[in-house]
Amino acid sequence: MHVVCFITFAIIFHSSQAQTPRENFLNAHNAARRQVGVGPMTWDYGLAAYAQNYANQRIGDCGMIHSDGPYGENLAAAFPQLNAAGAVKMWDDEKQWYDYNSNTCAPGKVCGHYTQVVWRDSVRLGCARVRCNSGSVFITCNYDPPGNYIGRRPYGDLEDQQPAFDSKLELPTDVQVGVGPMTWNNSLADYAQNYANQRIGDCGMIHSQGPYGENLAAAFPDLNAADAVKMWVDEKQWYDSNSNTCALGEVCGHYTQVVWRNSVRVGCAKVQCNNGWYFITCNYDPPGNYIGQRPYDDPPGDFIP
Repeated sequence: MHVVCFITFAIIFHSSQAQTPRENFLNAHNAARRQVGVGPMTWDYGLAAYAQNYANQRIGDCGMIHSDGPYGENLAAAFPQLNAAGAVKMWDDEKQWYDYNSNTCAPGKVCGHYTQVVWRDSVRLGCARVRCNSGSVFITCNYDPPGNYIGRRPYGDLEDQQPAFDSKLELPTDVQVGVGPMTWNNSLADYAQNYANQRIGDCGMIHSQGPYGENLAAAFPDLNAADAVKMWVDEKQWYDSNSNTCALGEVCGHYTQVVWRNSVRVGCAKVQCNNGWYFITCNYDPPGNYIGQRPYDDPPGDFIP
């Protein structure tokens, strides 16, 4: 049996109705499976209890270490937030590296998280999520029967499957607040790159303490610009424009910096750290998030804080 792990940072799927964590995990998995004509999974409380027990053991270090149990297993961790749909979305996005004809991943790429998600015989699912002492979020999903057996394909003949899912993603219109566009600034990008280079040794979520606004992100085994920004923007749900505060116990400052009206120039950089994680930093000028100031003027009528 071959099991795989993954760390990611993006939240992708949205729903117009509140869902339980169980539904979020199930719906995200089953949406990916439908794209290749594979039947849905069902939630298994025994697997979920197994996942929760193991997740609790990882609170101290958030380590990407497999439980070595009898089930298939995908792991994910990210800072500062990670939800069920975001983890599954990144696993599903590995399909671009999976070649069905040869039943292999592209050279130098990882695709085993994807194949476990869509493994036809894996019909029961249980997942858990915890926040580690470091502040990162850890997610584990277990699958029964396990997938990723060497020499076997995850699902049936290619011609029987539905068209491949288009993984291109645009930011949803509900994050728009009538703020003008930013422009790219090479000096800010140089500043960001210089600081990112300093973080290669530890990938630490430590601010540069420079004169600019700054958002940081880190993930393993990959992280792109769209996923980092999407994660920051999703903090919108925790921002109350009436009181100009975040919901109690939640973070929303990354979002307010992204939409800060007076921040009109941006520059970003990405590096791979020595531990294999990817680190992204974006700097904003003029900086935002001044205490007592709002990020933008009165929101448009259709904006929901």
